[in-house]
Amino acid sequence: MRICALRSAFSVPLAACALAIAGAGTASAGSVGAAPIKLPGAGASRAAASDWIIGARAGARSDQLAARFGAQPITGLPAFTVARAKATEMAAALKRERLLAWAEPNIRAKRKSAYEGQLDRWARVAVVPADFAWPAPGSVAVAVLDDRVDGSVSDLSQQTRWLNSTPVTEAHGTMVASTISAVVGRGPIVGVFPGTPILSYGLTSFSCANVAAGIDAAVKAGARIINMSLGTEIGCFTMNAAIQRAYSKDVLSVAAAGNEFTEGNPTEYPAAFPHVVSVAATDSRGRVSEFSTANAAVDVAAPGVGVPVDVPLKFDNEDGNPTDGATTANGTSFSSPITAGAAAWIASVRPDLKPGQIADLLRKGAKDVAPKGYDRNTGFGLVNIPASLALPTPMLDPQEPNDSIPLVDGTALGSKAPLLWTGGVAASLAAKIDQLKDPLDIYRIRIPARSTAKISLTPKFGGVDLTVYTSTAKSASGSRYRVAYSKKSGKLVDRVAVKNSSTNTKNFYVVVSDHDSKLLNAEYTLRISR
Repeated sequence: MRICALRSAFSVPLAACALAIAGAGTASAGSVGAAPIKLPGAGASRAAASDWIIGARAGARSDQLAARFGAQPITGLPAFTVARAKATEMAAALKRERLLAWAEPNIRAKRKSAYEGQLDRWARVAVVPADFAWPAPGSVAVAVLDDRVDGSVSDLSQQTRWLNSTPVTEAHGTMVASTISAVVGRGPIVGVFPGTPILSYGLTSFSCANVAAGIDAAVKAGARIINMSLGTEIGCFTMNAAIQRAYSKDVLSVAAAGNEFTEGNPTEYPAAFPHVVSVAATDSRGRVSEFSTANAAVDVAAPGVGVPVDVPLKFDNEDGNPTDGATTANGTSFSSPITAGAAAWIASVRPDLKPGQIADLLRKGAKDVAPKGYDRNTGFGLVNIPASLALPTPMLDPQEPNDSIPLVDGTALGSKAPLLWTGGVAASLAAKIDQLKDPLDIYRIRIPARSTAKISLTPKFGGVDLTVYTSTAKSASGSRYRVAYSKKSGKLVDRVAVKNSSTNTKNFYVVVSDHDSKLLNAEYTLRISR
């Protein structure tokens, strides 16, 4: 759904929010499972749209089979879209040759409208003081995956580059882009980071494949930040794979948390996918908005009530008469790009930061919003650019994204993660984990013939667990392919020994997870030796 609409008026006492969110969903997103195989007529997929996504092992043979069924490639991913009527047959053909990787319906996001009100500039000042000088724009581009940005809007035209040739059919993309980058003095709006480059990718169907293609186009065009003011309650493997591929190329994704407070706070994607910054909405008094979705996926909050935005003149009219090209809008659709603009600002000032470090600075620098501490309404709090910039460089988390076996075995990204250890010199690394946005760390190792790997997991804080699976495992769950497991409490070290008794080398997956329900994140040192 397009996350920008103001819900019908209602009254929810803020004190009741804790009760309302108690049963809210978490950011599971299927991150620990195998790649899905969902075909027409199978379970929930029966209600899907008219086309399907089929993932395949990259190569000429997969391309040949796809062409036979009239399937179209999804740029940047080893996957194709195909007519629903041909999906089952195409999947079977790929499976016969052991080329099938995943299959799922090409789900679509829904559109919603925005609310209009009186103009002001409070939204920008809420995240950065008016007298706080912004860096010279130009080095950090923000991709806007939305309706095409209108090139006739004067405060966006010079810094916007268009990545495809879709028409301007709605105002939403222009409204979103203006909160990020609108230049001072060329119009009524001032963006969070005035003049920072905008890469506009016009979405046509808002389908899973359409969004994935936009992500790939943004990465190829040099985006550092991607904003997605859209969402669906159905997690899409293909979209997640595109996001994680972008993350592996140092691109951070930011997404709207949703406007479904009165509808049970469902988990929204892409906001709930691992390594995506999920943004809730606050009002002009710094309180959580009445509509903002509250769940465990929320990272931070930003203004989302009465946010000043540009509107193309052809959409800004009363009785057919153009007005001033500006309005205000409500929704996490606008909280998300404000945060994306803040992320671009941080990346511009500190260009050596990786996307996970930028996300950490946004979280750690956020101004707490009641109730005290992290909560599902506003996450770590209201985005605060000066506070984030003043923080020391966060710990670097190596080998991300590695949150599921499909992400490290080549299924989702087209190439396998590097081996952490191959039987020689001991390997050691320090890393971190988060139950919601970095749920697992999975490492590939190779044990030589007739050798034993000794693996230790030392917690710095939090409750980490150690599991080892054979290379035939497709998901990091269950016991079928598990060969070793250790779950120690407190600061006790987990230790396992994995023996390869065969005459051939064998690969294994070393999986680090977090069981502490009170402290949802952890840091650790992993060491592997003979």
